[in-house]
Amino acid sequence: MPQPPAPAARAAALLLALLLLLPAHASHPVLLRAPEAAQFLQQRHRRAYQIFEETKQGHLERECVEELCSKEEAREVFENDPETEYFYPKYLACIQKYGSPYTRSPDFLTCVHNLPNQCSPDPCHKEGTIQCEDLKGDFYCTCKDGWQGRKCEKDVNECDVQHGGCNQACLNKPGSYRCSCYNGYGLLKDGKTCKDIDECTVSTGICGEARCQNLISSYECLCDAGYKYDELRKSCQDVNECELKFCEQTCVNFPGSYTCHCDGRGGVKLSQDMNTCEDIIPCVSFAVAKSVKSLYLGRMFSGTPVIRLRFKRKQPTRLVAEFDFRTFDPEGVLFFAGGHQDSTWIVLGVRKGRLELQLKYNGIGRVTSSGPVINHGMWQTISVEELERSLVIKVNKDAVMKIAVSGDLFTFDKGLYQLNLTVGGIPFKTKDLIQPINPRLDGCIRAWNWLNGEDTTIQETIKMNKKMQCFSVAGQGSFYPGSGFALFNFSYMQPPAGNETERNWKIQVNAIIRPATDTGVLFALVSAEESVPLSLALIDYHSTKKLKQQFIILAMETTVVSRLAINVCDDKEHSVDVSINKDQLSFAVDGIAGESEFSHSQLEDSLAVLESYLQSSVKTYVGGLPAVPVTSTPVTAFFHGCMTVKMNDKALDLDEALYKHSDITSHSCPPVAVGQ
Repeated sequence: MPQPPAPAARAAALLLALLLLLPAHASHPVLLRAPEAAQFLQQRHRRAYQIFEETKQGHLERECVEELCSKEEAREVFENDPETEYFYPKYLACIQKYGSPYTRSPDFLTCVHNLPNQCSPDPCHKEGTIQCEDLKGDFYCTCKDGWQGRKCEKDVNECDVQHGGCNQACLNKPGSYRCSCYNGYGLLKDGKTCKDIDECTVSTGICGEARCQNLISSYECLCDAGYKYDELRKSCQDVNECELKFCEQTCVNFPGSYTCHCDGRGGVKLSQDMNTCEDIIPCVSFAVAKSVKSLYLGRMFSGTPVIRLRFKRKQPTRLVAEFDFRTFDPEGVLFFAGGHQDSTWIVLGVRKGRLELQLKYNGIGRVTSSGPVINHGMWQTISVEELERSLVIKVNKDAVMKIAVSGDLFTFDKGLYQLNLTVGGIPFKTKDLIQPINPRLDGCIRAWNWLNGEDTTIQETIKMNKKMQCFSVAGQGSFYPGSGFALFNFSYMQPPAGNETERNWKIQVNAIIRPATDTGVLFALVSAEESVPLSLALIDYHSTKKLKQQFIILAMETTVVSRLAINVCDDKEHSVDVSINKDQLSFAVDGIAGESEFSHSQLEDSLAVLESYLQSSVKTYVGGLPAVPVTSTPVTAFFHGCMTVKMNDKALDLDEALYKHSDITSHSCPPVAVGQ
């Protein structure tokens, strides 16, 4: 059996092995100082307990800290290869960095003491590790929840698995995760479920003066129609719809809404959409056909004659005139015959429904009236015959007047016998008559014969001009064709009674109407400033409700005071009554009271305003309005249809108007067309 090497030889061999191994583990050689090398080469003294040391696990302090150990000696310390393989390269690194064990460097001691514990330094990811466990050449990192990997360095993305159980958003973060909610939702106590937040309840006043409405995940600030929400001011601001060009013609903006207006005088009204305009089309047809063989006497409101004739004869000639006549008018001029104002002449007219003859011979004037009432609307034949010393007037061949005269109607001038004849008026002012008369006569003649039919040119003229023709059939009333009005100058103020100093006033209107259209002004008061303090009208919409429906309305200026829904296109007559004084207002149609749209205090204020207008100057318009601003009153269209009016219990005679459109017939109205 070979002998073990001597101690000196053993030490030399160990040193040589270290020197050969070092270059493989370090970039620099390990050099020992002379004393250290000498000490190392000295024979190692075996301790008294050497046998005990070899029978048990080597001790790291003795083998590798107090002395320089070989890999084999390190193996004896750890008694396993993994820890040895882990320890020894790092042991050599400690020597290289801090010197050999013989230097007794504290840093070297610390370096070597820490090498066997593979959890020092801690190889585990600190944020993800609960603890590090030394496994003799290995280690085990115990990971916290939400971490994984050998060193617990990998975050577990909980959101990848069933969205982390979150109801809405899942947000992963290192070692954990959290559920979050979208805007407008709040997280419940379970940390996973989201519930809609009612911002209107949580944050009162969030919308300021607007209404708050909760929505899913949000909320909305609402304003009434016609307003929009201003987020900066937290208030509702009026929308100026007029700037948006909603209206086809005229637009009026006011807080919360707007109204469109169409020029009724131009024959248009608001259409179904309440923004555009449409033509006013008759809903009831009247039999307005005219007869080419008739002559209408009331065409000229000025009272001037509708026909002027001049007859010249070489021989003495007497007047002979005959014609059929129809009228409902109680007063007016049929014809004039004679010379000039200061010569001989006669005027045949109607007064109080009977024939009246005014005549002037030799400067002496007379007035004679006799015969039956003839303004009943039936055709009758009227004749006037000049005899040698008398005038004979007949109605339906019956003489009703025979007047003695001294002279002839034909006057001799420049060698000829001449006669002027005017129909429907006189050639001079009515104040110069024997007894003044309103010359305007809503009447019709046919089958006329002036001096034995020598007037054929008149017939041709009438055929060419419908305005000179009469309605083929006519009834009683006034006909408004939808193109004009009648103007009156009434005073509604009453003189003080007794000892009272305050003047009372009253406006009382009764109108019997049979409309042809659903839109038009029946009656109105207009001030000098072109405002309309009071109006009574037909209208086919409710401006506030934006609703298409037929109404009769009573308005003060631009505001409807009272209204009543009624079908005015039913081919029937309707009675409209208005009564107003300083204390009250009543409005009814066919005996049914209108619906008031004013409170008591509002009505009082409006009546006071109306009184102030009456105390100044107002004009009364029937059937339409002058060219006032289209926004000054709810309706500006002309009335179309038949209407008779009483003002303060007195029948309104359109012939007495300050002005009347020539197409309005004062006392006659055509019937509704057959089959309507």
